[in-house]
Amino acid sequence: MGTKTFNNYEDLLTFTRASKGHALRPVSYGDELVSNGTFDTDTSGWTAGNNAVLSVSSNRLRVGLNVTDYAYASQSFATEVGKIYVITFNSWGSNQAALWRLGTALTSNNVYQSAGNSDDNFSWHLAFVAQSATTFLTLYANSTSNTGYAEYDNVSVKEVTFDESDGTLTLFEHPNNIPRVEYDADGNRLGLLVEEARTNLLTYSEDADSWAKTFVTVSQNTTTAPNKTLTADTVTRNNSGADIRQAISVTAGNDYTITIFAKADTDAEIQIDVSNSAFNGNDFAGFNVKTGAFVSGGTGATYSVVDVGDGWRRYSLTATCTNTQNTGVILRIVNDEPVYLWGFQFEQGSFPTSYIKTTGSTATRSADVASIPVADFGFNSDEMTLFVGFQSNGSDGSDYPNAVSMWGDSNASKTIRIGLNQSNTLQSVVANTTNQAVLNHGSYTVNTDSKVALAVKENDFASSASGASAVADLAGTVPALDELIIGGWGTGQFINGHIKSIKYYPRRLTNAQLQDLTS
Repeated sequence: MGTKTFNNYEDLLTFTRASKGHALRPVSYGDELVSNGTFDTDTSGWTAGNNAVLSVSSNRLRVGLNVTDYAYASQSFATEVGKIYVITFNSWGSNQAALWRLGTALTSNNVYQSAGNSDDNFSWHLAFVAQSATTFLTLYANSTSNTGYAEYDNVSVKEVTFDESDGTLTLFEHPNNIPRVEYDADGNRLGLLVEEARTNLLTYSEDADSWAKTFVTVSQNTTTAPNKTLTADTVTRNNSGADIRQAISVTAGNDYTITIFAKADTDAEIQIDVSNSAFNGNDFAGFNVKTGAFVSGGTGATYSVVDVGDGWRRYSLTATCTNTQNTGVILRIVNDEPVYLWGFQFEQGSFPTSYIKTTGSTATRSADVASIPVADFGFNSDEMTLFVGFQSNGSDGSDYPNAVSMWGDSNASKTIRIGLNQSNTLQSVVANTTNQAVLNHGSYTVNTDSKVALAVKENDFASSASGASAVADLAGTVPALDELIIGGWGTGQFINGHIKSIKYYPRRLTNAQLQDLTS
């Protein structure tokens, strides 16, 4: 077969995720593409449309109407198809909606269109993928009154690049269909993040002031959040019994996980809790936010703390619902020290997944689906060795999380897979209509690095994990395969974690080599 050359893993992968998705990774920005986005003196660089009246008011672009419909200011800039860019700006309104569009032509919305916003001050931050060599930005005043106007300031568009040495660790919201390679707070590369679909059942995930409040004061947008935007709130207790909460419908027998990003300059304490009437009365956990230390909690739930940098940590609580009802999701403020809060999430599942932003309604992050046709690498249908390094949130008891698998003709009965079973046992499996080899490697501890190598040859299967002696099965046939699937099995059974490394050898390595490979 001929040689195929790929510049990076994204060119090699066939990848889809029909939604945005957050991940912590180094982010760098290119040169400014917008001309005169700060409006220090005039409106130069911007073109008036539909009889708009453009002016500068207090260093803001004012788009005024002299018709009772809409008017706009526009600008275009050079972009490269397929590359990621970020647009940021502030908008204000008076008797109008601050509608805006990105498109491949003037006033087009085929890249993005806002729903319109008439807040006194609204901050926009959006990553998008360019669809043409020229992208058009249109800023509207959209009103039924010719006295209305919109104002804009700090308009910026810059190209985004990832994983470079000068990058800043950012909880970045990746556009649709963009793979997420994630890092920890110390800058160590964790690998490709692959997750199942999840829904954040809370609304206004970045606005604590929109929650029901008891004995607390919320100051909005007071500090930089993990996504490096000024959207985190300061919450301060006024009296004992202070909390913020939302009511969510839950179903008995299901596991639910609450997460919140928090930061504090002093020894502030928070407690994540759920209503006793729907959950066990011991389903709570308290933390010192300055240190991240667990302070107190019940026995009916599990918790975790993950450092995301700059003093921010993500705190989670998982509990099992015991009574179907509309119940309270609660964050208690334990002492009088102020605490910064951002990124609330409540999802059905036995472990937390990556952050999902919401505003006035719930939101779903789609599943990550990544694969490579075997025709794109030196595939040997008679024998092979498959290696994977990964970490996983583990099985929820009803699924088989797969770190890597191979399918034949999209046929689930012809597969090779490496991952976990329902009991969180490390496992390598070869199937050809029926199981040919099931090779077990002992219990897996969630969120820990693991290495597994599987050798495949007719009547000669073996697998090693974590440097242990290979487990062998000397009977069975090799299935016909045509696709390598990363972090899942078909379009399901996702690893819900990180794929750090995959290696494919077009031959059956020796058992000693399998052991060395996984050490």
